[in-house]
Amino acid sequence: MLWQGTPQTELVTLFEHESTEISDGYELKCLEQLSRVTGIEILKPVVRKGQLQFQARQYVGVVRLGRRTIQILPKVYRSQNREQSQQEAARNLLLMLDYARYLGIREANLAALQRSQNWFEVLIYLFASHLKHEWQKATHRSYQPIDAVLPVLKGKWQIATQLRRPEQKHLFTVTYDEFTIDNPLNRIFRYVVERLWQLTRDSSNRQNLTELRYWMDEVTLLPVVTADMAKQVQLSRLNKQYEPLLNLAQLFLERLGLQLSASDITTFSFVFDMNQLFERFIVSFIQRHRHEVLPPLLNHCELLPQGQRAVQYLANREGQRVFRLKPDLVFQVNDQFPIVMDIKYKHLNEGDRKLGVAESDFYQMYAYAHQYTCPRVILLYPQTMELSAPQRAHFKLEGSNQEIWAVTVNLLQDLSKSETRGALQAELREILEGAYE
Repeated sequence: MLWQGTPQTELVTLFEHESTEISDGYELKCLEQLSRVTGIEILKPVVRKGQLQFQARQYVGVVRLGRRTIQILPKVYRSQNREQSQQEAARNLLLMLDYARYLGIREANLAALQRSQNWFEVLIYLFASHLKHEWQKATHRSYQPIDAVLPVLKGKWQIATQLRRPEQKHLFTVTYDEFTIDNPLNRIFRYVVERLWQLTRDSSNRQNLTELRYWMDEVTLLPVVTADMAKQVQLSRLNKQYEPLLNLAQLFLERLGLQLSASDITTFSFVFDMNQLFERFIVSFIQRHRHEVLPPLLNHCELLPQGQRAVQYLANREGQRVFRLKPDLVFQVNDQFPIVMDIKYKHLNEGDRKLGVAESDFYQMYAYAHQYTCPRVILLYPQTMELSAPQRAHFKLEGSNQEIWAVTVNLLQDLSKSETRGALQAELREILEGAYE
């Protein structure tokens, strides 16, 4: 049900690379505006059968163009029933965002994923309901310096300022500390609440946000809040419980950015690049479930995302190391690197003798194998419906015992279920056992 008094929007759901008809020229104008603001082409105008359409690309999320909202879901999950596919793909997307450390969702919150087909509204629901709970339990207060002109002396007397205002000689210019809810953390929450209240089209979300706006009336509503401002907020042990909410607020500020601060709120985007999201999901999944994923011989290895603390370069120029290598995940045992993994959100072609592995990607893996003296480099791809079976291809490098593996993992399942996440853990374990035998 939609909130009465807000403009109704049509929800269209696409999977990656699917297309939908363009309703009118206004939508095309909105898209052009979004492309300029974000610097990316979220939807691509194409001509199909003489008709102008929007085609989804590798970005997943939500785009609102006037009165139409286009939801783009990952193509990694598809079942026979489209409605069921959409629901499960939306749950998968939220779980991937959580594992990639964009959110603070845990299994206890998964019931929220059933409440709406629009996963952006689910994100708003998680933020609003969690903030309501924390606000009711213990509103965050802190001491903030207040500058004021008072008839009595309070706090620190600003004599220099007082002398510049002789007309106020009967008053005191002072600075004092007040224990207040009007502090930097709450101002960020207040700003995000206001903007989400303007963007939501879900009745319960709007009700929750309306209550929060009333409760936070004493908090200053700043004209603009940025993600950088949210990053500067320092939490202590006394307000550590607000960390997931602050992270989610920062996510809204980062993804909605300039669109949120604009007066025209009929157009906005909240999207993620699946190339980056898939990489971060796999790395974090292995880290979070290392005891289930790593074989016994790798139990005590260090997992180094982006080659942290094991940085390698390809060249040296005038005493400066250049062309840094950044593998997605390096496995380190003592001073050895038995496995280096790179994660690619691309499709393989089992009918090709190279399996569809891009030459540039293979040369990159060759550099990893050489510089890390690594016996196995793993190129990991998502399993797709076009492949008849999981891929486990081994490319032996000429003149050495090193190998580059091209393998797939199966995300063609509902990851919100513990048994399917267990199956993914087992598949990753099987791959790593084979690579470190």
